[in-house]
Amino acid sequence: MLARRSRVAVVFVLACGFYLFHKALFSDSGLVGFDFTIPHDTQIQYPFKERGINARDAKKAEAVKEVMKRTWSLYKEKAWGFDEIKPVSGKHGNSRNGWGATIIDSMTTAAVMGLTDVFNDQYDWVVNHVDFNKAQGLVDPFETTIRYIGALVSTVDLLEAGVISAPSPSFREGILAKVKTLADNLGPGFDTPTGMMWPRVNFTQSLGVDVYGRRHEHAVVHLARAGSHWLEYSTLSHLTGNKIYLDNSTKAWDCLVSNRRGEPWPGILESPRSIWTGLPAGTTRTLGAPDDSHYEYLIKAHLLAPNGSTKQYARRWYQAMTSAQKHLSSTTKSQTNPHTFLLSYSKNRYENKVGHLTCFIGGNILLGAKYLSQNSLFSFGEALIEGCHHSYDSMPSKIGPEGWSWMPRESHLRPPHFPGPITLSQKEMYEKTGIWATETNYNLRPEVVESYFYGWRITGEEKYRQWAWEAFQAIVRGAEANWGYAEVDDVTNLRKEGNLRDNSESFWSAETLKYLYLIFEDPELCNLDKWVFNTEAHPLKRRF
Repeated sequence: MLARRSRVAVVFVLACGFYLFHKALFSDSGLVGFDFTIPHDTQIQYPFKERGINARDAKKAEAVKEVMKRTWSLYKEKAWGFDEIKPVSGKHGNSRNGWGATIIDSMTTAAVMGLTDVFNDQYDWVVNHVDFNKAQGLVDPFETTIRYIGALVSTVDLLEAGVISAPSPSFREGILAKVKTLADNLGPGFDTPTGMMWPRVNFTQSLGVDVYGRRHEHAVVHLARAGSHWLEYSTLSHLTGNKIYLDNSTKAWDCLVSNRRGEPWPGILESPRSIWTGLPAGTTRTLGAPDDSHYEYLIKAHLLAPNGSTKQYARRWYQAMTSAQKHLSSTTKSQTNPHTFLLSYSKNRYENKVGHLTCFIGGNILLGAKYLSQNSLFSFGEALIEGCHHSYDSMPSKIGPEGWSWMPRESHLRPPHFPGPITLSQKEMYEKTGIWATETNYNLRPEVVESYFYGWRITGEEKYRQWAWEAFQAIVRGAEANWGYAEVDDVTNLRKEGNLRDNSESFWSAETLKYLYLIFEDPELCNLDKWVFNTEAHPLKRRF
C-alpha cells in the first residue's frame, strides 16, 4: 500500500510539473513579470510638437516625391497596365498575374504624397479596368494579399480619413467590390485540414495548389506565407461587415499562434510547415526570409485591433523577440566598432549570414517594445538598426547588399569555427569593416529605411533622418536608369555602366519611397498611434 501511495505521489508531482511547464510556455505566466493589461492610450510616436522639434523637412520630402513622380511618369509612358517596367530597356513585364501591380501597389504612396492626378489614374484602373477574375498563371496568395488586397483596403481607409480627395462619392463601394472579388477568388487557398493556405491558387479551376500546380498531402509553406494575411483580411471584414475573411485568416494563423507541441525557443517556430498537419517539415529558425512577416504581424495584429482576442498575438511576439535576443543575437568580433546581427539556425547549426530583408526587424522591435514598455527589447531593436546601417555605410556605394556575413564574437555557438570571407575583396572588406558581402546586389528593397522610419517616428533621434537621407541619395545615384530606377548588380562597385539589372519591383514605389517620404513629412501623416502598416507599407487605420 505504501509503495502504491508513493507511485501515486510521484505521478502527481510529475503531472503538476508538466502542467506548470506547459503553463510557463503557453500562458500569461510564462511571461514572468510582464503585464499584458495595456491601456489603449499608450503613446507610441514621439511627441515632436510637444518637444519643439522641427519634424518636417519639406525640401527633402519634395526630393523624394520628385523621384516618385519620375518613377510613375516613366512607368505610365512605357508600361501602363503591366505589373512592372523594365527600367533599363524601357520594356515591361508581368510577375504578379498581370493586374498592374505597380499601379495598385503604389496607390497608397500617391495618396500620402498628395499626387492627385496619379491617384485618379490608379483609381480609374482599379474601378473600371482591372479584372480579378482572370489571372496570368498561378496566383501567389501571399504576394497578392500584401500588395493588392493590402493596397486596396488601405486606400479605403486613407480616403475615409481624408488623406486625399476621393475621385468619386462611391469610392468605397467601387474599391470594395473589386477587393472582395479578389479575396473570394483566393478563398480556395484556405481549403486545407489546418486552414493554412496553399502556396498557390489556380483561379481557372478554383483550387489551392502547390507552386507547380499540383494538389497533394506533402505541400509545405514557410511562416511568412502562412501568417501574413491577418491584417489585410481583418480590415476587409471590418470594411465589408463580412466575417468570413477574418475567420479564414484567423484559422489559418491559429496553427502557428496556438502551437502546443513544445518550442525549444518559445515563440520561434521551425519552418517550413506542412499545410496538412501544421507540423514542422524543416528545422530552420529565423526571423528573416522566408519567415519574417509572420513575426512582424504578431505585434501589429494587436496594435490594429487592441482587444482581448488579439492579446495572444502580442504574447507570441514578446516570446519570439525575447527568444531571438537570447538565442539568435550575435555581435561582431570587432573590438573598436562592434555591431549586432541576427543569426539563423538550421539542422542544429547556426549560420552567420543575414539578409537585407531581415533589417525590418529592428523597427518592428522598436514598435512593439515601445507599446509594451520593454526597455531591454527596445535597446535590442536599436542595436539591430545600427547593424543594418553599418551594412550600408560599409559599402563603397553606401547602399547595403542583399546579404552579408560576419565572424561572431560568441564562443558558445555551434559550429565553433564559422566560415570566413573567401575572396580577396571579401577579406579586404572584412578587415576594414568587420563584415563582408555575400550577395552584392541591391533590389530596391525598403527594409533598412523602414527601420529608420520607425526609429525616427518613435525616438525622435535625428540620426535616423540623416541615415535615411544618405540612403536616399545613394540609392538614387546608384539605381537611376533611363526608364526609372533599377536593381543594382554590385553595391561594392562604384561603376554605373553595366551595373544595373533590368528589373524594378512594385515595392520600390509602394514601400521604399513611401517610407523615405514619411520620414521627412509631417509625422502627423500616418501617425503611429493611429495607423498600422502592413508588410508592404500600406497603412491601415487602427480600430479601438
